[in-house]
Amino acid sequence: MSKAAPKTDWKIILAFAAVYIIWGTTYLAIRIGIESMPPFIMAGLRYVIAGVLMLLYIKIKGEVVIDKNVTSNFLLGAFMLTCGQGTIFWAEKYVPSGLTAVLISTAPIWYIIADKRHWRTYFTSKLTMFSIVLGLVGVWVLFKDQAVIGTSSKMIYIASAVIIISCFCWVTASLWYKYNHTPGSLFKNIGWQLMGGAVACLLVGIPTGEWAQFHIADVSVRSWCALFYLAIAGSIVAFTAMFWLLERRPAPIVGTYAYVNPVIAVLLGYLVANEIITTSQVFGMVVILLAAYLANKVKFSTAA
Repeated sequence: MSKAAPKTDWKIILAFAAVYIIWGTTYLAIRIGIESMPPFIMAGLRYVIAGVLMLLYIKIKGEVVIDKNVTSNFLLGAFMLTCGQGTIFWAEKYVPSGLTAVLISTAPIWYIIADKRHWRTYFTSKLTMFSIVLGLVGVWVLFKDQAVIGTSSKMIYIASAVIIISCFCWVTASLWYKYNHTPGSLFKNIGWQLMGGAVACLLVGIPTGEWAQFHIADVSVRSWCALFYLAIAGSIVAFTAMFWLLERRPAPIVGTYAYVNPVIAVLLGYLVANEIITTSQVFGMVVILLAAYLANKVKFSTAA
């Protein structure tokens, strides 16, 4: 007797679609937002909007908004969303959005390196290692054709290094949440993390001089639209989807969003910003998508 085909888990598919596609669009949205808004202030406002909406949703559901886990979530968010993402807003002043996404696509490598408790499993899976190498090859193909125009090479290197460090901070914080996250509502946990990131980013704006330069009347409609898109689609939908997936799938598989995000970012650059896509870049996108598919086919023996 033939076995019945496994049931498709549409929640998993939709969650991956959110982190794959939505986060691929956020790099262009950040670029548009910082046209007329300082980077850390913009990041802080993004998290304020998203955090308030998340906690309001919790309140409407009748859950307790403030509990003993508030502090740990607040501090995690302050680190993760400032060091792991707010700094990227600053870096995009000097690095094109497509190149930023390409640099962040190193995340699956950092997941493997940082996830020490599963090294034995990861490094004995040939398909896992092949998918990582294949993904990096695709990233390299995209990277070598990504033009960097209109800024000093020194700042490009500094900002690129900041992006890589930010990526590692994001990964370590994600893994900490995966293995140490507080019990209770996922929405409440994320809501307080967003509030932590908001406070931290807005405070960073003081020593960096952003508040002295910020005038709300100077913010364009384009920047406001980008801000609200980042808050709702990027922070509420995709951010929640990532944490939900981390509770159900191995971290390196969840991290494959960083392989697909550059494809979305480069395509948007072509369609919206009139950037040229070369034949080798198209080849790189195909390789990256194949790598992401193979990584998701790996059956880890560890718990999700």
